[in-house]
Amino acid sequence: MGNKMNFPRLKKRRRGQIRAVDFVVSLFLFLLMLSQLILLVINVQTGINTSSREIITYEELDILGRQLLFEDGDLDWGYHQSLPASFGLADSNAQSYLVLDSAKIARLTFKDSSGVSGYTMFDYDTLKETIGLDRDFNFRLGFYPLLNAEVNASSTNFAQVNVKNLYNISIADALVNFFTIDLTNGNVIPEGATLTNSNGETSLQLSNPTENVPGGEHIVFIIVEKGPLWCMNWSFNDPTSEVVFIGPSSSTTIWGGGINSTSFLASDNLPISPDSHFLSIIYQNTTSGYSKKTINLETASYGNETVSIPNEGLVAFLSIAITDNQYQVKIGSYPVILDRVSTGGIFNQVFGEEIPGTRTKSMLSKFYPIIVRGTLMSCQLTLWSK
Repeated sequence: MGNKMNFPRLKKRRRGQIRAVDFVVSLFLFLLMLSQLILLVINVQTGINTSSREIITYEELDILGRQLLFEDGDLDWGYHQSLPASFGLADSNAQSYLVLDSAKIARLTFKDSSGVSGYTMFDYDTLKETIGLDRDFNFRLGFYPLLNAEVNASSTNFAQVNVKNLYNISIADALVNFFTIDLTNGNVIPEGATLTNSNGETSLQLSNPTENVPGGEHIVFIIVEKGPLWCMNWSFNDPTSEVVFIGPSSSTTIWGGGINSTSFLASDNLPISPDSHFLSIIYQNTTSGYSKKTINLETASYGNETVSIPNEGLVAFLSIAITDNQYQVKIGSYPVILDRVSTGGIFNQVFGEEIPGTRTKSMLSKFYPIIVRGTLMSCQLTLWSK
């Protein structure tokens, strides 16, 4: 009888113990979840400027893109040799987004006499620090025309061209402007312009500017236009020649950029004094045609030439140096082309890290349509964590 009277109290005591254990377990789980929530909030708040998180989101990539492409930074920093406190590539005079300042882009590719890459006082690592990018994150920028053109010139002075867009689709009715550059004297010869057919193809019979020179050292240069779309390319009539070095094979360094909206600066630096030295410049004029200018630098190893140009349009420039009957040719463009493949092409390489390291943890890319000097280009921004 006594046992029966004590049983309810024993049952009540056990129930209280169970509830106490449940409370402790629940409190532990709550604190665990709270700590995870706090860590999550900290990670979100620190955003891109942290090395504790390896995954990059498209939102973070776009934040970096907006800072680089939507902001103009210090007023006209691209036209002055001073380190800006704030950075951006946008044109400060533009009335709409994604209109970039061609002089600022050109500064990214400038190389000084010591070979330092990037703006003389504004290289890649300094830029990362200026925009607040953590050291464990890298980025690269590329600027590309929206057309591609293959040009083949034969020794019989006949050039064939095939024009496509970035999706490898043939472009009809694209205007192909043909030029011949005589490497012996830097002379630019306008050959004419033709439209591509439905297959994106066209051709032209060329003059022979060096018919009395053994090997006929000249190159065919083309500028392709389709409304605001464009591209540039070249072809050497004798690709097996051992006396002409073009693009990456050339030892010359050339840079072109803006002094102001109507002045273009072409700088050329050679490792030695050449026997002959020419700067050949082709630029779009106000009548929708092209003007040309050849500057004879004679035996100077360095050239720094200013050419007046319209506010908008394309500029192509070539450095031609002759030493011991060998030709060193470097080609540039304005707006600046930053090659998608950093190890190839005749134009400047991408700005920033060329190839992500093998230990890359996370990487994203985005393309932005941009307007530079009234022409339409594409900007590729890539961001990754190391």
